[in-house]
This record gives sequence, structure tokens and C-alpha cells, in this order.
Amino acid sequence: MKNNYIILFLFLAFLSIAVIANINETDLIGCTELNGSGCVCHSLEIDSSVTVWVEGPDTLQVGETGMYKMFMAGGPAEAGGYNVAGRFGQMVLVDSFSYQNEYALNELTQAFALPFPTPQDTIYWNFGYTASENPGWDTIYSCGLSLIWDTIPDFHDRWNYGPKFPVRILETVSSADNSNEVPRDFILYQNYPNPFNPSTSIDFYLPKADKVKLSVFNATGREVQVLVNSFMNSGTHTIIFNGSNLSSGIYFYKLETSEFQQVNKML
Repeated sequence: MKNNYIILFLFLAFLSIAVIANINETDLIGCTELNGSGCVCHSLEIDSSVTVWVEGPDTLQVGETGMYKMFMAGGPAEAGGYNVAGRFGQMVLVDSFSYQNEYALNELTQAFALPFPTPQDTIYWNFGYTASENPGWDTIYSCGLSLIWDTIPDFHDRWNYGPKFPVRILETVSSADNSNEVPRDFILYQNYPNPFNPSTSIDFYLPKADKVKLSVFNATGREVQVLVNSFMNSGTHTIIFNGSNLSSGIYFYKLETSEFQQVNKML
């Protein structure tokens, strides 16, 4: 038992040192096709044995935040690092595994190298992406670094770009729209006011009766409050969220039904 505590202490100490050593380095940013030339401090050439891809919603409303994952497999696969960047939107930290430099808010990178369980496994990072205020199209760029975990950046480490991930940005449908046209789809509106203190209204539209869950999560992805968890009739519904018992910061609210789910960001 004593040995287990010692091992745990050493592991936590290592993570602390790794985070402090990495998150202050500005050379970790600027590695995607959008803003750089890849992980060239390790090796100059792209390696097709490293596979990188992004998964998440391909359509967002103006100002809406979607939740994404960047996956990586292949290469030496002892540990890995990553970069994701959006051309017009802004990346959102969702856990402590990533880092956002104050000079590059549209990009995220690793806070420390993430180990592969085995060289045959796939690893991933969670991140959020907030759509710009202009309808149209945006692109999420990604780059993954599969490395030998020896702290030496050299040609033994291999990297590759992921396919460009297009995101369609739709104009926000206003809950105050007086049009006679009845919406046909599920809609989760942006909360108002936003930012708020301490209360805000969350509106959503159901085209038919359904089981509904509306939850609030903090920036680390932990559920902090369930606002609705019941069967609801069709139509527009307004839920008041009071965050007076929570600290200031970024939160997410998620609407889930049998056929639909969406996440928005609030401050």
C-alpha cells in the first residue's frame, strides 16, 4: 500500500512538472495548415503512417459552441501532441489536457504529452469550438504529433495533418421572431442575457412532444445542474437558470431529446 502511494505521488508530481514546463512555451502553437507548417521542430516531412481526424457537429448557429474530438493513431505511438485551429471561430478549453495561448485564441494545443496505452491504440483530445458571428462556412484545421517519449524533438517523432473539417454557420433563429411560419425542427436558442449574473433564460423549441433533458456543464465537462428531465409538449419553452451558486466563468448547456442534441456556451 505504501508503494502505491509513492507511485501515485510521483505520477502527480510528473504531471505538474509537465504542465508547467509545457504551457508556457509559445513554440507549441502555429502547427496547423491554417497557421504553420506542421511540427517541423521534430521532423520536416509529413508521415502518412500517422492518422489524424476531427469528429463533431458539421453545422452550428452563429455564436453557438459545439463539442469536438481530435483523434490520432499510428507513428511511434508512445505519446502524442496535437493542434487544432479555426479560421474564423474561437476554440474553447474543456479540460486541463489542453492549453490556449493568449496570442492565439483560435487555436488549442496539448498542455502535456498524452500517453498511448499501447502503440495500437487511438488517443483523442476534447475541445469546444464557438462559431463566428457571420453566417457562412468555417474550417477546423488539425495536426497530430506521434512521438517517442524521450523529451527529444527529432526525426524519430512523426506527424501529419488531419483532413480539413468544414463547419456550416447558420444565421441564428430569434426566439422573438414574430413570423407566422412555424419551425419544423428542434431549436436550442442562445441564452439571454449572455453574459449573465446571476440568472438567464434558455429557450428551446420542440416540433413534437418528447422526453427532454436540459443540463448545465462547467468548463471541465462536469454536469453541475439538471434544469429539465421530463416529458414535454411541443412548442417553445423557457427555462430560467440561476447560477448564483456557481463561480464566474464559461459554462455549457445541453439539450437532449430522443432525436436531437445540441450544446451552447454561456458566460
